[in-house]
Amino acid sequence: MAYYTILTGVGLTNLATTVTHNLSITPASLVVRPIIHQPLVTCTAPVQVNTIGTNIVTVASGVGTLVTCDIEVQQIHSICL
Repeated sequence: MAYYTILTGVGLTNLATTVTHNLSITPASLVVRPIIHQPLVTCTAPVQVNTIGTNIVTVASGVGTLVTCDIEVQQIHSICL
């Protein structure tokens, strides 16, 4: 079973974009991290994660800016001591 996937080269605008990932894991057990490619993207166009689903993630960026990023999806592991 896979616990990690990365979707590369996703182009985002202010319109919510839904991408499909291959982790069939309960959404409450997943974490999503966008990795922005443009170093000069400012806080006026933040990348936001709107929805995390069993096989989907919906993401968007600020108004008027095209942001290219990778979307990393992974399972949260609990550590028991």
